[in-house]
This record gives sequence, C-alpha cells and structure tokens, in this order.
Amino acid sequence: MSFLSKLIAIVLAATLSGGIVLVAYLTFATFFPPTSPPPRIEFTSVEVGDIVTVSVTTRGERVTRAELWAGDQLVAREVNPNPALSNPWAVAWQWQPPHAGVYPLAARAYDANNGYGASSLFGVVIPPQQKLLFSSNRDGGHALYEIQTDTRATGIWQPPLSQNRQPVVSSNKTVAFVSNQNNAWQLVTRTLDNPAFTILTPNLNTVQRPTFSPDGKKIAFEITNANGSTNLVLSDADGKNQRPVTDNDGYSGQASFNPTGETIAYTLRQGNLSDIYTLALDSGQLTRLTKDAAQDAQPAWSPDGARIAFVSNRSGIAQIWVMHTDGASPLQLTNIPSGAEQPKWSPDGNWLAFVAYTGSGEGNNRRELYLLYAPPHAVKEEQRGVIRLTQNDVDDTEPAWMIE
Repeated sequence: MSFLSKLIAIVLAATLSGGIVLVAYLTFATFFPPTSPPPRIEFTSVEVGDIVTVSVTTRGERVTRAELWAGDQLVAREVNPNPALSNPWAVAWQWQPPHAGVYPLAARAYDANNGYGASSLFGVVIPPQQKLLFSSNRDGGHALYEIQTDTRATGIWQPPLSQNRQPVVSSNKTVAFVSNQNNAWQLVTRTLDNPAFTILTPNLNTVQRPTFSPDGKKIAFEITNANGSTNLVLSDADGKNQRPVTDNDGYSGQASFNPTGETIAYTLRQGNLSDIYTLALDSGQLTRLTKDAAQDAQPAWSPDGARIAFVSNRSGIAQIWVMHTDGASPLQLTNIPSGAEQPKWSPDGNWLAFVAYTGSGEGNNRRELYLLYAPPHAVKEEQRGVIRLTQNDVDDTEPAWMIE
C-alpha cells in the first residue's frame, strides 16, 4: 500500500472514530443532560416598619419560584409566570412580623428541577410598641421627654421649669425623678397624666438615682454627704421612713431591686475598684458578684429574677454585659466602639434600653438612646439585635420604661 493510501485510511479511521465519539456524546447528553447551576438570589432592599418590605433579584435559567423565610418559617412565595424569559427576575414582598424581636430572613430561588440557591441571612429587628421616658438637654436644661420605641415619635413630658433627671416608673404608674429645686437635688414624684409634682425629700439636697421596688411601695436613692461619700437610703414611696442601707466612705449607689423587693444589687466603688454587690435588706447579708479587675457598675435586675445586666470595661471599653444573679457566666451583649451604659430592662424582660456614645456632639452630648433585644434564650449573637432610637448632637440619656 502506497503512502497516500495509508494516509487516506488513517484519516477515514480517525473520522469514523470521531463520529462514533460524537454520536456517543450526543446520545449520552440526550439521556443525561448536564446539570444547570442552581439559581442565585440576593436581597436588593429591606425596609423595616410595621410592615417589612423586601425586594430580591434572582438570576439563573428557568427560575420557577422564589420564597422568603424567617428562620424555619415560610412567610412568602412568588411563582414566576415566565421562567424562560425572566433572567434576572425581580420579586417584592410585604410581610407583617407576628411580634417584636429579631428575625433572620433568607430568600430562596428554585428552578424547574427543584434545585435552589439561597441568599445570605439578613437579620431584621422589630421594635416593641412601647414608650420610654428619658432625660435630654435638647431644649436647653435637662427635661424629661417620652419616645415611642417603634415610631421614634418624641415629645416633652415634664416641662423644663427646672433641671429634671433620672426618671423611674413604678408598677402603680407613679414616676419618680430628681429635680434641681433652689440649687438642691430633690426627689419628686408625679403621675403619668399630671405634670404637677410632689417633693418627697425636703430634708435632703443631694438626692440622685431613685429606683422603685417592684410593688411600688418602697424607693431607694443615693445621697452624698459633705465629705463626698455616697450611700443608699430606703424609704416608703411617699418619702417617709427614710433609713440608710449602706454606710461607707466611698460610693454605694445605682441600686436595682430583685423581683421580690427583698434584695438590691448595687455598685460599690472604693479607690480604683468598682464592683457589683447584692444586699439582703432584712438580714443585711452582703454578697460580692464581680471580682474582675475591670470597672463593673450599673446593675439592672431582670424582671424574671434570673439575670443582672451591668456595665463593664473588661473587654477594653464600657459595654453592656449580663450575668447570673450569683455573678456566674458573664456575657458581653454590646460591642459599640465608643462605649455603652445605663441598661434598663423592659417589663417583659426581652429588651434592654441603653445609652451609647455615638452622637455628633461633644462629651455627654454624644449620648444616644438604643434598644437591645436580649431575651433569656438569646445566648448567641445572631439571636440578639440593636435598634437606634435617637441621632443628634444633644444629650439623650437616662431611659426608663413607661408602664401604661
């Protein structure tokens, strides 16, 4: 056989082999088509209010439907009317959360083979429909204001006839606060509806930081003597029967009652040490809860009696922490670079109002109001959420939950 004949035979054989391979590939592809990549979906916008409005965009071949999930609950679904023509496909939903709290949202897009792609998680925080009292110097001297936690609507509550600070609300809807009357800080009370107030401590002139017992029958507050020592005093809710409950030459203050009213947590500061103690009011038994070298202060006993929120700089700067009532298992709840303070539990024990230094003013005029969702089960960071309530260049501080 000549060289040319051999070459022609080789070419024919290669062509035949290639054809066989091509036919085999086409036959295999017919019966076993290649798998398309799963569709992709992403959030394009999320608006939070009474209604949560969510927009997503899907990309992929023949996306048949899109779904919105809140945790493990399917809350919305949309079917694509033109799967062959819609790439990308934009979808929008409106969803009403059943209650306040934190919801981890995720979106899914499905193709005709029921394969799906999922978005990244997007956490939304739904605020409670409640009110806070707080102190602010937004109209000059500090006065008391109220703010709606879900709408942020704000209004004057106690007219600024004098310096009014540090409000607390009792279970019987009486409000106590301190007011600068004739250059003396007095403890005063008024009802939620009537701005006229009554001075409870005409015999004192350095009253600060009042707090009611859970039944509203007692009130604890601080007084400072001529030597600069601050101690706690307990009285009836009308200011009568005052008696000291601490006696030291440093600082004892920032009291918070346990739910039975039998014990208070408070801050004891001596020299460079600041720690949280509990004091049994009947027996006088004193228990130290924190022994960290950091500054621990501002305890707030939870309504269920199981936890105490407090402020500590043990992670570098003051943040909100929580611990068991014996001081065990401290857990950091906030991580705000400029610091956070003044935790106050909501009546249901699921939220903490607090203050952070994030405003545009200087010094204390940087203080702003926040809410932190921190129910008992929220042991992981993703189960908690923060809402900012105010944003300005004035001092918004000293929040207290209103009971209406």
